[in-house]
Amino acid sequence: MPKPCKRDVVVSIQGCRFSPNPDDSHLVDVVTGGSMVAHPQGYTVSYQEPFTREEDARTTLLVEGGRVTLLRSGAQNSQMVFEEGRRHVSYYDTAEGPTAVGVTASRVAAEMGQEGGRIEVDYGVEIAGSLAEESYVSIDIRAATGPWLAVPDGITVYRDDFIN
Repeated sequence: MPKPCKRDVVVSIQGCRFSPNPDDSHLVDVVTGGSMVAHPQGYTVSYQEPFTREEDARTTLLVEGGRVTLLRSGAQNSQMVFEEGRRHVSYYDTAEGPTAVGVTASRVAAEMGQEGGRIEVDYGVEIAGSLAEESYVSIDIRAATGPWLAVPDGITVYRDDFIN
């Protein structure tokens, strides 16, 4: 069981989303600052949402063994639960209102420790019973001290490239 501790971290996110509509498929590469807390059930990683300009938008990852829960808060809230081989119904706020989506992870790998860790998830999202997208995300979390440079407050490095 990890000792309770909180530390500043550098969060590096790389991912790709494949949509049945090729114009909606894209790659993401993000580096941002955040915090990590160890607790008896696992780890919590929190960072300001780099995909929006909203000041109050935050993403929190709850890593508990082989289960990763992603919570986004702000103008558009969402929750996604990733457990290998299991389908979870999650909720996502859209401009038209909240909607339920099915999330099925084909692979979840999470290795966390006091100095950070790595989370990798392959998953599909379905809306109204139809596959809407397949995604892969890799998240590296490292202590913002030592050989890793701290990310200055308010700075986010973000690249979002369309595949086509």
